[in-house]
Amino acid sequence: MTHLRVSPLDLGIVLGYFVFTIALGAWFSRRKVETGEGFFLAGRSARWPVIGASLFSANISSQQFVGMAGLAYTLGLVAGAFQLVGAGCFLLLALFFVDVYLGLKLTTAPEFFERRYGSGTRLFVAGINVVMILAANLTAALYAGATVLTTLLGWTAPGQFLIAVVAIAGGAAICAIFGGLRSVMWIDVFQASVLVLGGLVTLFAALAHAGGLAALLPMHDPAGHSMWSVVQPWNHAFGWLPLLTGAVILGVHGHCTDHDYVQRALAARSVYHSKMGAVFAALLKILALFIIAAPGVIAARLIPGLAHPDQAYAEMVAHFVPPGLVGLVLAGLLAAILGTMAAGLAASSSMLTYDFALKIFPRLDERARVRLGRALMALILVGCSAAAPLIARYSGLFAYLVKLWSLLAPPVFVCVVFGIFSRRADNRGAIATLIVGSTLGLAAFLVLDSPAAVAKLPVYLRNPLNIGFTITLVCTAVMLAASRGRFSPAARLAFAQRAAVPMSDREQRRYRLFLASVLIVLVAVIVLFSPLGLLRA
Repeated sequence: MTHLRVSPLDLGIVLGYFVFTIALGAWFSRRKVETGEGFFLAGRSARWPVIGASLFSANISSQQFVGMAGLAYTLGLVAGAFQLVGAGCFLLLALFFVDVYLGLKLTTAPEFFERRYGSGTRLFVAGINVVMILAANLTAALYAGATVLTTLLGWTAPGQFLIAVVAIAGGAAICAIFGGLRSVMWIDVFQASVLVLGGLVTLFAALAHAGGLAALLPMHDPAGHSMWSVVQPWNHAFGWLPLLTGAVILGVHGHCTDHDYVQRALAARSVYHSKMGAVFAALLKILALFIIAAPGVIAARLIPGLAHPDQAYAEMVAHFVPPGLVGLVLAGLLAAILGTMAAGLAASSSMLTYDFALKIFPRLDERARVRLGRALMALILVGCSAAAPLIARYSGLFAYLVKLWSLLAPPVFVCVVFGIFSRRADNRGAIATLIVGSTLGLAAFLVLDSPAAVAKLPVYLRNPLNIGFTITLVCTAVMLAASRGRFSPAARLAFAQRAAVPMSDREQRRYRLFLASVLIVLVAVIVLFSPLGLLRA
């Protein structure tokens, strides 16, 4: 395999990116952070462009560039349909969740479950959230980032992979530990810009070498399905049925309840900025379909026969991006890595501090909370760095992530939906739902890890998204059966007072126009890349 020899110009661009990022983080952390709210929620002062860019940067990491591009290399553009589902879920965050979260003045997303149900539910959900962030965000981002760097630099020794992991972890530590969320969010604005620009460079360079989109549209997978359709048959691994059921459940859980995203919405200075930020993030997610999944599809035409699909994006850069621009693409990939790493560190440390430590040590003062948060970030980085190489045992990074997300999301999804839209659900029902759903999810994860066991399952249940939907139905039945409608007086009072600071008429008009525009773009992209659009026979 031919590996990229990075030119001095490319190395200079990457080095300049690192220096600028470190300097930016140092500048934003120059003001001493002394309160938990200042460290974990940026003082609740963020504006919507910063919130949207930070949501996008936290969501799009090298695990997307590596894993989703690798999946697109095998299955086609439908791998990027997760970006479209995510865009829709960010719109749901703006429409239904922001008002509740800001109205309750939450510090962490799991705090919602304590206010709605009880402290036990909060701890359970916080535990699930922390596990998902550590296993599916931080560890996966380190693995994916190290995969990209070692592929592009031609490193093959196991020790060199570990060096790449440690280097990425060190960069994330500089971004997150000293300045807290304020530093992270402002760095995210810069990183999102570099990420998008680098992705566009790769896309246009690949299209130019392939002869344009028209030359690529006839591509089909071995089953005869178009590689450029985001709408596939129901029994496809990412067909329309699992996407409308399991993927939407996964997306609502990830984009509307996970603290690494909700934390940014909570940092807004007003409900207007929180809602506009979520809609802006949805628009950027639509763009991600083209800068992440599309290059993977083009790689299937230009570089067939790769030993591992996760190498697709890095090999596209190695073969087709001109020298000089490679440094920009590398900087974009590093931006994606550091964005998700910093987000995961900020979110997991805040939940461990507020949802666990303060339950044990309620008298911790503000400075002690900040010190504890920083120490937890350092410990988390060490643990995730040690675990990152283990992901290589899976056939593809995104397959690992989808499996993990799909099977852990259902019980939390059911609890949050019932918590917001139903008064029947109570603490007893929530605890039962979380126990049953988590047990079923763990059992399903172990079954899907065994090819022999998978072969014995019905075709529908061989897809983790479909299993996730089935677990959701079971969790719904458990919630309805176990709940007695005991909506506590404290919870009633909290939800009666949940209305956030209202938007002005001018803000309402701007928000509704922006929301409608992004929704139209989302529907147009789905139709365009379906049998009804460009792929019409």
